[in-house]
Amino acid sequence: MGQNETLGWTERYPELHLALLEMAKAWHNQPHTWLLGGSCGLLLQGVELSQAPRDIDVYADIVAAKALHHDAPGRRLDKPVVDTTGPYASLLSHYQVGACSLELVGGFEVWARESWYRTQVEHVLALYAPETRVYDYRLRLMPLAHELLFNLLRGREDRYVPISIRMRQEPEVHQPVMNVLSRHNVWTDRFRSEVEELVGFAWSEEAGEEQ
Repeated sequence: MGQNETLGWTERYPELHLALLEMAKAWHNQPHTWLLGGSCGLLLQGVELSQAPRDIDVYADIVAAKALHHDAPGRRLDKPVVDTTGPYASLLSHYQVGACSLELVGGFEVWARESWYRTQVEHVLALYAPETRVYDYRLRLMPLAHELLFNLLRGREDRYVPISIRMRQEPEVHQPVMNVLSRHNVWTDRFRSEVEELVGFAWSEEAGEEQ
């Protein structure tokens, strides 16, 4: 993803821009993999949002999240702790970066709708992560496939519908990672049918090569 594709977002959200810049500076030399997700990641991938991003969500694997905490930007609000709120489980920690709040999510898993989904950042999602830049710093983004599945599992129609519209514009980009996530997780037939209706292509656990 080039900067032209997100032209104007820095002007519309200057506080967010500054926070993302500080975050990118803090972690750009980190050997551990992290991906920007949530509303910020959607904004930077051209998904229409009903409201401006309110915070910053970063995903990593468990070991990476522990390491990233020690070099985190801004002010540390707590230490990484295991959180099992509702159907979710992850290692969570929080930070204040300028005017924005940052949540670092390690080893995220969700059980919902008789399905089970876990984020495998370094060995799966990062292989398909689009990129953009904040000045000289690279930002790697959570694939829209993750965002679609997560928001469909939690019933966020205001998110999964615009995400699916964006994915339909480039099915050849999104179908490979969708198929990998199909194989690496547990889904009901009903859930698969809803996904296929949203994205407009077959969601198969057989298609594509194993990563």
